Amino acid sequence: MQLTKTEKSIGIVLAIALLLLTLSGSGYFFFSLKTNIVQWIAYNACSPSSLVYLVGFIVFLYNKNAIGLALAFLPMYYFGTMGLFTFTWSGANIFAQMSHITMTLNLLWSGYILYRLGDYKVFAQGLLWSIILFVPFIAFVMYYCRTHAEEISSLLQMTT
Repeated sequence: MQLTKTEKSIGIVLAIALLLLTLSGSGYFFFSLKTNIVQWIAYNACSPSSLVYLVGFIVFLYNKNAIGLALAFLPMYYFGTMGLFTFTWSGANIFAQMSHITMTLNLLWSGYILYRLGDYKVFAQGLLWSIILFVPFIAFVMYYCRTHAEEISSLLQMTT
């Protein structure tokens, strides 16, 4: 399948926006909050999820291999789209919500492209691999955040 110029342009613009927000959010966690890699993965799970999508997007653009787009569906949906409903819409969370909106828009774009491709076998394989790889990742993030709730709360100054 050949992407139209509009489809490709929209995908690239959305991916660049996602990359910039991911770098900005990661910079905040690494440089401002001084988190280590495990804390960054657990407390900012959107960034690793976005990086998985961005790698899949680049592979798709160069090799036309769509499995990478489908591979990112579960983490992008769970941490991006669902984040729209779990974070507040005020204060510093506005920045996080911008990332969640951008993740959701990238997810919608890739869903549209996968639908246009019509290769449901590749889509199913990508979703299966997404489940196999990212259900343990999601479980780790949830467990780590639950067992380190005071740490994340004080780190993000959620308590007084």
